[in-house]
Amino acid sequence: MTGPAAYERAKTHYRSVEIAETYDSWRYESARGRRRNQRDLAAIERAVAEAERRGAAIATGLDLPCGTGRLAPLLRRRGVEAVGADIALEMMRVARRKQGAMPYIQCNAEQIPHRDGAFDAVFSIRFLFHLDAGARSRILREMRRVSRRWLVLDARHRYNLRSVAWRLAFRVGVRKEIPFRFSRRGLAEELRAAGWTLIAIYPSRRLIGFFSDKWIALAEKAPAIPPPGPAAPR
Repeated sequence: MTGPAAYERAKTHYRSVEIAETYDSWRYESARGRRRNQRDLAAIERAVAEAERRGAAIATGLDLPCGTGRLAPLLRRRGVEAVGADIALEMMRVARRKQGAMPYIQCNAEQIPHRDGAFDAVFSIRFLFHLDAGARSRILREMRRVSRRWLVLDARHRYNLRSVAWRLAFRVGVRKEIPFRFSRRGLAEELRAAGWTLIAIYPSRRLIGFFSDKWIALAEKAPAIPPPGPAAPR
């Protein structure tokens, strides 16, 4: 379920010391987790390389939410001077212990304590799926404010086996609702409404994308931001 209540539960969930201390072990350190992490990081790196190919290399970045510092090694390797930000101090304490003394700040993603255009890019991974449409709009606009040009994010899409199963289960009454997932058009429209232009999409699984619901997307800051309006079509 996605909605304001789900977002608030997520905020509470990741502020748990136990969750923070065990997060990497159950998500990224198993054989399956390592493979999944490698695929995701490879897709993120393709987005960073595309920004560089377009003549605007990413030298500074905001990793929001940074969690336990998953992106830090990739950003260092690409020469990105990064700041980690998260609402959960517990997660950032783990990040500092594992990834070293890069700057970290605690903040709500709707009120980022940095000046306009402070970073070449904002990186936002494993975040949007926690948010309802209203929160996504506000946060994407705030990320636009602090970004000089780029946004690298992940989005959960509907063109996969899991979404097909959900829709079938909903149709026969086994599920009461279908979790929200983006269409390509819906993602482009929602980004456009927040002042971004979708540049490219990189599937987490390049050859068998039907088995994954994850995209890494590269978006570019549009010259002007439209006034807030109704949520983009799904």
